[in-house]
Amino acid sequence: MQSFSMKSFCAVVAYCVLYTQAGTANTDATATIRNQLFSQVEMARAAAIAVNAELYAPKTFTQGNKHLSAAEKSLAKGRSIERITNSVDKATEQLELAQVRATAAQSRFSNTIQARQDAAAVESARFASATWLGAEKHFNNAIEKHEGGKIESASKRAAQAEQDYRAAELEAIKKHYLTETRRLIADAEKQKVSRYAPQTLAAAARLLKDAETELNQNRYDTDQARSLARRAKVEAGHAFYLMNELKPVREGKLSEEAFALKTEQPLLAIAGALDMNIDLDAGPAGPTSAMVEAILTLRADSAELSLVRQEAIAMEAEMRRLNDKLGLQSTRLMRQAEIKRKITLLESMFSFKEARVYRQGGNLLLRMVGLNFQSGKAVIQSQQFALLTQLIKALEQFPGASITLEGHTDSFGSDAINLQLSQDRADAVKAYLNANVTEDFFKAIDAVGFGETRPVANNETAAGRKINRRIDLLIRPQF
Repeated sequence: MQSFSMKSFCAVVAYCVLYTQAGTANTDATATIRNQLFSQVEMARAAAIAVNAELYAPKTFTQGNKHLSAAEKSLAKGRSIERITNSVDKATEQLELAQVRATAAQSRFSNTIQARQDAAAVESARFASATWLGAEKHFNNAIEKHEGGKIESASKRAAQAEQDYRAAELEAIKKHYLTETRRLIADAEKQKVSRYAPQTLAAAARLLKDAETELNQNRYDTDQARSLARRAKVEAGHAFYLMNELKPVREGKLSEEAFALKTEQPLLAIAGALDMNIDLDAGPAGPTSAMVEAILTLRADSAELSLVRQEAIAMEAEMRRLNDKLGLQSTRLMRQAEIKRKITLLESMFSFKEARVYRQGGNLLLRMVGLNFQSGKAVIQSQQFALLTQLIKALEQFPGASITLEGHTDSFGSDAINLQLSQDRADAVKAYLNANVTEDFFKAIDAVGFGETRPVANNETAAGRKINRRIDLLIRPQF
């Protein structure tokens, strides 16, 4: 059994006193003792859940939950403190191990996991069920072997699962999107949809043709084909929607003014949800811009709230560990306060569209969402120089820090090409910084490419793909 901290010791004493005085019927006492004894294991469980340990380390995660359940039952029945803490310690150990194993599995099987996500996105379980189930069998077997330490065998199973997921994705795209879109376009022709939405229907047909061409020419990279096929299906459905909206106007059943007022209702609904009062006397452009700005502000506030919550959890954990090493703990708390101050400073230096700041333990992640590259390119464009100048000013707040430049791509293109492209992008920014920052100002500047494996925006949209063609900076401060 692990040794107790002063706080754990106090919890044990409180347990004994409360149960001596009140017995097991004292539910308030039970709740108090539970909060004292179970805080660490609950943090371990939350951390395991955050990395999807139930999927990537299921046996270890289940074992941890069994020990936790045993501890809960022992507490409820008023068992001995040794029995409870023994189960809690075992649960904590297993859940922390589950987190480690799950994180390792996600890193080792990142390509397979991405293939699984892509296949799921096109509903392969529904439209290519046999192939999907075969892939799931190989994937689950890979996870089982990885969890058991059989890395080589696990990697082979994962490679087979990745191949099967890609096959399931291709099969689903053809059955779901292409077949359904062909049917929609054929129905549109029968119902004379082109009389009301000729441009939209033509766009659907064009996208369908492009998707078919992409699938035939690039069998092993379905990202662009999937996007084209999905957009084709959406546009075909859109054409039907436009016909149904415009037909009453053309037939005189709905006035043009009534139609125009109807189209304004969604804007008014969004404004109401944002608690904004908008006027449409000059059209929707101004109110739309104002609402977009409000939404971006809410997103920024949400990110800040998430950060505050993370810091609160970290501070609470530190306070739990306060013992006779109070001096060391105080230093850690001071360091956390300094990190928070740096985060606030960096956030004030960039707009939400330029960069976002996140905390990763004792490090900072500066996500340069505004530092984008052209598709397939690794050349820094001249219009990015102003943002890079601002980036250098931000980095000057961290003398002696170690910097890792992380290059990323969107999902279009092969995995191998994207991996090299992301490395080239990271190298390009590294070269720029080395040329414009005082020598030896930083302890180290490294560059690494992650390809398309870490998207932060929707690869199905042009705007999302632009954001994914980005650079992240992991800053390890020297305080």
